[in-house]
Amino acid sequence: MENHIKIIDTIKEYCLGHSGSYEARPFGEYPICYKVMGKLFVQLNPQENFYKITLKCDPEKSYLYRQLYPGIIVRGYHCPPVQQPHWNTVDLDAFSDQELLFQMIDEAYECVINKFSKKAKEKLRNLSVLEFRDTDGDDPDFAMLCGRLDRTLDEIVGSQYQRSRYDQYNQRDSIHDVIVAYHNGKAVACGAFKMFDETHAELKRVYVDPAHRHMGLGGELIRRLEAKAKMKGYIWCILETGRLLDAAHTMYKKAGYQIIPNYGQYAGMEDSICMERKI
Repeated sequence: MENHIKIIDTIKEYCLGHSGSYEARPFGEYPICYKVMGKLFVQLNPQENFYKITLKCDPEKSYLYRQLYPGIIVRGYHCPPVQQPHWNTVDLDAFSDQELLFQMIDEAYECVINKFSKKAKEKLRNLSVLEFRDTDGDDPDFAMLCGRLDRTLDEIVGSQYQRSRYDQYNQRDSIHDVIVAYHNGKAVACGAFKMFDETHAELKRVYVDPAHRHMGLGGELIRRLEAKAKMKGYIWCILETGRLLDAAHTMYKKAGYQIIPNYGQYAGMEDSICMERKI
């Protein structure tokens, strides 16, 4: 297969065409990884001197592919020995069957989601009808959802006066990385992050419309925000949430966040809880 940018873009587009899939780069610039609900199914190395793709695979079928294409399809090159039977690495410089490659990508995706629990599969079905768009703090749909978030917080936490001291930390013009989720063209959820320091991205303004809660959308936004932050070179994600927001605490704990001493501007604010996670 010719090492050409059009082919690389075709592979990327095909991977992202699978329900719930998104791009991540947990190991640095390369490989480019494709995940579904946090689980990896494809790793693409598009470098000219290392033009390969590694795919999740059923052990029996992975052995068959290696027998059919010896030296071109090999055990996952980067995997520990115990995991190698479950991954195949394809030398794209020597492989020319694009139809079979796409079939192997389909099988990689299926191999991952087939191991999901019944509950996780239901969440994936719900998430598959949504569209996720990358944008910034000036986006009008993001502004609308932030307004809903603030009204919700006023109802739960207290009056606008009590929350006014937090406004300076939630200004949209300081937020440059935003994800908005849409259902049938309607904005229903959002999340964002901004730079706290060179290694920490601060999650901000995570909100899900009440009609779309309890379907895993909040967790999905967090996964996608973390992937985006990692691609920008951050090592940690941190956040602040209200002490009275039990649902938010539960969501972040499920996502792997742990409570830490209040940082920076939140030090000494007894009604706040700060959390972090290494990404």
